[in-house]
Amino acid sequence: MNYLRNILNWLKTRRKKILWVTAICLVGFYLLFKLMDNLYPVDTERLSYSTVVLSSDGSILSAFLSKDDKWRIQILKEDIPEGLKKAFIFKEDKHFYIHPGVNLISLVRAFFQDIRAGRVVSGASTITMQVARMLSPERRTFFNKFKEIFRALQLESHYSKQEILEMYFNLLPYGGNVEGIKAASLIYLHKQPINLSPAEIASLMIVPNSPRHYRFDNNNGAIIAGRNKWLERFAKAHLFKEKEIQQALSEPLSAKRAELPKIAPQFCIQMAAKHKDEAYIKTTLDINLQKKAQNILTEYVQKLTLWNITNSAVIVVRNKDHAVMAYVGSANFDDVAHQGQVDGVDAIRSPGSALKPFLYALAFDQGLATPKTVLYDVPSNFSGYQPQDYDRIFRGKVTVEDALLNSLNVPAVKMLSNMDIATYINVLENGGCRTLVSQQPKLGLSLVLGGCGIKLKELTGLYVTLANGGKYAPLRYTQDQVETKPVQLLSQESSFMISHILTEMQRTDVPANLDDAEHFPKIAWKTGTSYGHHDGWCVGYNDKYTVGVWVGNFNAAEAQELSGASCAVPLMTQLFGTLNYYNDLNWLKPPPHIGMRWVCSETGKLPSTYCTNLVPDYYIPGVSATETCDHMKMVYTDAKGTISYCRSCLPKAGYVEKLYPSYPPEMIAYYSLYKMPFVKIPPHNPECPRIYNDRSLSIQSPVNGTEYLLMKNESRNIMLKCNAGNDVTMVYWYINDKYYGKTKPDETLFFTPNDGMVKVSCTDDKGRTAHIHITVKEI
Repeated sequence: MNYLRNILNWLKTRRKKILWVTAICLVGFYLLFKLMDNLYPVDTERLSYSTVVLSSDGSILSAFLSKDDKWRIQILKEDIPEGLKKAFIFKEDKHFYIHPGVNLISLVRAFFQDIRAGRVVSGASTITMQVARMLSPERRTFFNKFKEIFRALQLESHYSKQEILEMYFNLLPYGGNVEGIKAASLIYLHKQPINLSPAEIASLMIVPNSPRHYRFDNNNGAIIAGRNKWLERFAKAHLFKEKEIQQALSEPLSAKRAELPKIAPQFCIQMAAKHKDEAYIKTTLDINLQKKAQNILTEYVQKLTLWNITNSAVIVVRNKDHAVMAYVGSANFDDVAHQGQVDGVDAIRSPGSALKPFLYALAFDQGLATPKTVLYDVPSNFSGYQPQDYDRIFRGKVTVEDALLNSLNVPAVKMLSNMDIATYINVLENGGCRTLVSQQPKLGLSLVLGGCGIKLKELTGLYVTLANGGKYAPLRYTQDQVETKPVQLLSQESSFMISHILTEMQRTDVPANLDDAEHFPKIAWKTGTSYGHHDGWCVGYNDKYTVGVWVGNFNAAEAQELSGASCAVPLMTQLFGTLNYYNDLNWLKPPPHIGMRWVCSETGKLPSTYCTNLVPDYYIPGVSATETCDHMKMVYTDAKGTISYCRSCLPKAGYVEKLYPSYPPEMIAYYSLYKMPFVKIPPHNPECPRIYNDRSLSIQSPVNGTEYLLMKNESRNIMLKCNAGNDVTMVYWYINDKYYGKTKPDETLFFTPNDGMVKVSCTDDKGRTAHIHITVKEI
């Protein structure tokens, strides 16, 4: 007793000194801890998560392994049910919310147990210490235990209890390469953690203690036995309601490892590559629409295999916010034989005629044409480039809307030749077709016919621009993608006129079963078929959605039956019918500043006094041309109509005035070539002082009936030259009755003949024709 009293007296006399020493020790310990913390920081950055791609409603589309090849799916605060937290804290660390990362009482008790055993038998590890060990696994030794304690204190100084608990739930081992509550819940129990029952929580709680013994699927019986022991402890501790415990004790365990979803695989691979190191990628895809689109496409392509067509791709966009709602890269991702892993939405292919609407929209905006403007589908030569239509038939006079609806090639190339091609390319590039940038030096007039490479998603984005009144904005793939301010790429008026044309049903690419589709939505659409029948395209849209379809073979194999009309349109209409079966049939409304006027049906120009057949036509006030129609002109002729006069040779009497069609030179050549009857203006007065008497057309070169011997390995060019009257302004040349080119009467042209008999013809713009034959032989 005296001994204790002496100790207390000693402490009283030295109280201040003891307090000072204690304070100095604490400060010293704190400073040492901060120094060590700075020198050896805790490395939580090594904790990498699986990348999970989510649909717009939060459903999992696909998931990818973490950097260390683990299925470690990050669990978030909102994913953790309260019962899960209570159960784990009850089992592992009842004082988790009180201690600073280390439970000193448990640690001292474990220390003496370990000393007596001579090895680590009781770790007294808190949840924070377990996190430290799982972040950096090492052998269980006394030294490593001190490191674990230090790391636990570090974690507590840098993270909140909630953050530490989340790390703990994300690191728990569940056998193989599965780590974390969420990954185990999805892979083994096939549900989100928030939906776990008390029995499932208890099962997940005991497995990390011995993942090899308690292995889901292989040893569910042992897991049930261990689970029930802890459920009984929960009952005694009133952790759950008694009814929940009773239900949990009798609940079967049907845990079985399953693959995580693989929906929209090409899209998800692309998103994971673009958004590296992100645990969750929240996309704009609608999972139900995605599944429907995939099923429809897969079934459809199975029918096309009879035509040796093995693949297709689809993208669906919501117009109002440019959000991609469905993205199907191929008919079957797992079909190795037909390159199913290729992403058809992102592949560069020839678009065929699918770019024509944007050419005509630009022409409308530049005042070069309106829908009723008349163009000429006749044999033409553009510096050696001689486009033809798919059926090799020339239709002569057509309107812009007919040329677009029937996808005629010559009028489109002619229109592009009349404008600055760089302007057209800029419109396409500014509309999202960035693949054209690298191709620009090689692009020419064939661009409008598909002489380029483009992606389905780029082409579909262009058509979204038409659906949105000419305003372009990039497609959105993720919910956090910043919406950019739309750019007015095309005018609202030209976009409407193009859309109005593309909704017409009198066209060659209407699917055969369309008339049977009651309530079929009113949509605008355009097809495209690449040269050689390698690609079939169709993009359709209304005010709400745009659907882009590509059909073909990823190995670029040709299929004669492949075309946009026969193969892509039926799939597009089927998708659109599923997507928006009942829609507003009056969605396409004229913009406020567009005009309507009467024009002559013969030219599409404003009517003159000679125009009798007028048709209504949309136009852009202040932009569209106001030229008066000149398809008829008054001509002075003799009473019999055998010769015509100009004012220089007009007689004083004996003449009459008569209306004659004023055909452009290319139409006169077209009528003459195909021997089609047309009304000709009578030959001009041969006595006219303004012209020569000899008005006949003859070919000077080559010489008729001559055999041309051409040396091998030398130039094979032969000159074309003619004699024409000086009332002629243009001469059209034909080789073997095939249009070759045009020249002015005093110009020459060269051609390279094949061996054998060659027919050379020319026609002037007055309808006169000359023919010769030569023989060509190589020596």
